[in-house]
Amino acid sequence: MKDKTSFRKIANAYYNIGLQRAQLNDLTGAAGYLKEALHYDKYCIEARNLLGLIFYEMGETADALVQWIISCNFEPDPDRNIADHYLNEIQRKTSVIENDSDLVKRFNQALNIAQNGGEDFAIIELRDITKKKPNFVKAQLLLALLYMQEDEHIKAGRALLEVLEIDHNNPQAGVLMEEVKKLTGKSEIEKAKLKNAFSHRELEDGDVIIPRQERTTGGGRIALYIVSGVLLGLMIFYLLILPAIRRGYVDELNDSIAKNSSEMSSINARYGMLDESFRELNEKYLDVSKKLNAYEAENAAFTEMYEKLNGIVGSMNEGNIEEAVNSYLSVDRSLITAEPLLSQLQDVDRLMLNEAFDSIVQRGTDNWNAGDKEKAEYYYLLALDIKTDDPEAMYLLARLYQSQDRITEANVLFDRIVGEHPENKYAQKSIEARGY
Repeated sequence: MKDKTSFRKIANAYYNIGLQRAQLNDLTGAAGYLKEALHYDKYCIEARNLLGLIFYEMGETADALVQWIISCNFEPDPDRNIADHYLNEIQRKTSVIENDSDLVKRFNQALNIAQNGGEDFAIIELRDITKKKPNFVKAQLLLALLYMQEDEHIKAGRALLEVLEIDHNNPQAGVLMEEVKKLTGKSEIEKAKLKNAFSHRELEDGDVIIPRQERTTGGGRIALYIVSGVLLGLMIFYLLILPAIRRGYVDELNDSIAKNSSEMSSINARYGMLDESFRELNEKYLDVSKKLNAYEAENAAFTEMYEKLNGIVGSMNEGNIEEAVNSYLSVDRSLITAEPLLSQLQDVDRLMLNEAFDSIVQRGTDNWNAGDKEKAEYYYLLALDIKTDDPEAMYLLARLYQSQDRITEANVLFDRIVGEHPENKYAQKSIEARGY
């Protein structure tokens, strides 16, 4: 008990952090904390519902629905679980699921086209997808990657900006945006705005300029100065300047080699990072596609069964009892596993086993009294399809068979009643009718 309490406290702490991150539009960060919360307490409804909202905000409707359905299974009371409201809102907008499903299929097709060398066609498809659903983060990221591959860095930046407006700290978008800034020069512009350097200093009031003093020199001394200056210049050049120039060339060459090597390493690292990000995105897209396909199949079966059970009740309310019974008998109970459907099926069972059954038996008797034994047999058999071991329905059908001289079939039913329901009043009637 103490461990469960501790886990709940840890889960609540993670949930609170995730909520704060979500309020700051750090959806990726928030999702990470909420998943940690669910790791420690899978029944943390608040964390699960918020995680669903984050998935929905990032265009991952299928994942959002999965979280909300699980949440409703844990807490089905709509007054205590807002996930029920979210699901109802989406169910009222049937076009949302259909549209999202279509966009995901188109996205997977675009991804497949891009992987097989059709980048241009993939870009066209992704542009249309993101236009219809700008918050489809995965589509925006893939579109940005393809734009960068085509050297259309400005367009890539716009796609990444859409992602960062939805999810401020999206890690993939952040890495790609830095790369786009470098490639478009925006990174250097941002750095330049931070610098405030001056190449010259203006004279101030306290500075003093000392003028040179001129003096006269004789012609012989001037010639001596010139010769001495030339010799001294040659000595300085060969002893000091030339070696320095050589060292400078060598150093410059080494620096150039080192710089090129560093740039090549950086490019390889960035390429590796982008390639890894692309592969991770691809794996996630495939996983999402599988989840969505599974959800679509499950949701379609759920919706079909839900509508069928509702249709049975509707037919009963409209007086179409025979139609309701035939629909009821065609229900595949193995497909009903969700708690809401099981509860609905119990209500339908009670309706069929009581009101519908009694009405069908009465119809059989009315047709027999009216002289239509064929129709009477149909209704008695239909009643036994609803309740296979009901002694009254078996007895009436057996008596009907007797009236048609179908003695063998009648005796089989009489024996069943006596053997399976010896204490029932129809057991004694069967004995008398069979003539033991």
